[in-house]
Amino acid sequence: MTTTDTDIATTRNITKTRNRQAIIRHLAMHGNVTKRQLQLDLQLSLPTITGNIRALEHDGIIAPGPLTDSTGGRKSQSYRFNPSHRTAIGVTMHRNTLRLCAIDLQGRPIATLSRTLPYANTNAYYQRMGSAINDFAAETEKAHGPVLGVSFAIPGAISADGTVITFNDSTGATGVTIDTIAQSVRYPRQLIREAAAIAMTETLHDTAISDAICLYLNRRPSGALIMNSRLHRGPNLCDGAIEHMTLVPGGKPCHCGRRGCMAAYCSPENLPEDYESIPGFFSVLEQGETHHRERMNDWLDHVALAIANVRCVICADVVIGGEAALYLDHDNIADLQRRVTALSVFGTDHFTLRLSRSDENSGAIGAAMQFTDPYMDALCGWNTGPHPSSPAPTRTKIDTATMGV
Repeated sequence: MTTTDTDIATTRNITKTRNRQAIIRHLAMHGNVTKRQLQLDLQLSLPTITGNIRALEHDGIIAPGPLTDSTGGRKSQSYRFNPSHRTAIGVTMHRNTLRLCAIDLQGRPIATLSRTLPYANTNAYYQRMGSAINDFAAETEKAHGPVLGVSFAIPGAISADGTVITFNDSTGATGVTIDTIAQSVRYPRQLIREAAAIAMTETLHDTAISDAICLYLNRRPSGALIMNSRLHRGPNLCDGAIEHMTLVPGGKPCHCGRRGCMAAYCSPENLPEDYESIPGFFSVLEQGETHHRERMNDWLDHVALAIANVRCVICADVVIGGEAALYLDHDNIADLQRRVTALSVFGTDHFTLRLSRSDENSGAIGAAMQFTDPYMDALCGWNTGPHPSSPAPTRTKIDTATMGV
């Protein structure tokens, strides 16, 4: 077989791409590094290092770092990855609040906006929201890099193709398409379940997470799965939505229209007595009131049963978040873990149950990561497995040719 000029050119291009990715990857992982250190660590020639550094700096992908001490007496210039040369925006819409968050390529928030905007399934609402997003994106691009896209975190379920809200736990709006929601948005756009978006941020807070069941105990509970340090969504984009598994056959009615769902029993709305608030319940509970303790025990039993059932299929660690988690201390979490262990036949030798570290911006941050993670995958050659800048990316297909990769 004869090697053609085309074969040689292809090989050279592949080598050039790999060298470029190796340099970016090293800088993204290790921070400020000199050319000499890159040469030693990557085993590349100095001309190759110099040429790539020049091109990457021109493209804004890397930037000069501080001068470092050198054995020769003259300080050496270091270089660093520039995580804000591209950005993305995440959006959460609830009954009364619109929240926007712009992030850099390492998942760090660089700008946020929270606005009182009562939800209405009308073109006027979506156009007003779109105007706010476009203005926010323009300000983000002035201060940082171009916006890759806008992703909407939806508290409910979305269609398998990711284009339609099939069930919305917060607003009740169903059948609404991404084209309707983002009718005025001038950027690429996507949908993601809010629980999945929040779960994506868990590995930003704790890089040791490998496999985890994320359970968010809000008034409308929800869940998501992390597998091999990445969000696992499945072909129907609903993996981890354990809130509607049957916990008690023929039991309490659920807001989804069925009976006996986990959501009907594990919502913190089950805790307060008539005319009592959730914070009020926990305040009385702290005082040791007997009936409140009984209600708490009943609620913990149902949460433990839900977790034990899921862990029969996916024997993973568990992360507990949501409104209820704000009132749970380490003693409560230890108690919950004991209840799960008591219900489990096996799989508890290596089992951690802990509180989520998510906050009010986590849904928007995780949504935005739908754009930043695939971009980083292409830029650094992280095509499989977790990567340090965003350890739990989705496998969203994005045309990287339009991103300048």
